[in-house]
Amino acid sequence: MNKLDVARPPQATADLWEQWLGIWNGHYDNASQIVADDVTLHLPRYGMPDPASIPDRARLIAWIDAFRSSYTDVSFRTVLGPFTDDGHLIGRWRFTGHWRSGRPEGTTAAPGTPVEQHGVDILRLDAAGRIAEYWLSDDLLDVYVQLGAPLPALRTAPAE
Repeated sequence: MNKLDVARPPQATADLWEQWLGIWNGHYDNASQIVADDVTLHLPRYGMPDPASIPDRARLIAWIDAFRSSYTDVSFRTVLGPFTDDGHLIGRWRFTGHWRSGRPEGTTAAPGTPVEQHGVDILRLDAAGRIAEYWLSDDLLDVYVQLGAPLPALRTAPAE
């Protein structure tokens, strides 16, 4: 049994995952209970902001809200999991919605175009059981194809 399983019963783990997806579904009221004040993000380089620009819970919520603002009928649902591994919570999700406008830029699709995307979230929990680190792996390029958008420019790694 891994550390997360010992610290959290299976139902609590599933509840935390559902609360996390709840935030992506626009239910921000419990964010302070499940996301640490400071959070570290690891994001794909295509079509995403620099993760250093999202260092805390407030900016994470603002980024999620900005994503949601480009769509109507936003729905995130669990496809697989959640799974636990040594203080991490992992799950695969499915996003559906209808594109409103805005991001991504250069889109040729009409407003109202249905969009579907899949991804995997890996969440590291701190000692208090709140999300302290977040890795996103998603099929964002599928959204660009569905909306007829040009491929985004490559975000380069910061100089060391």
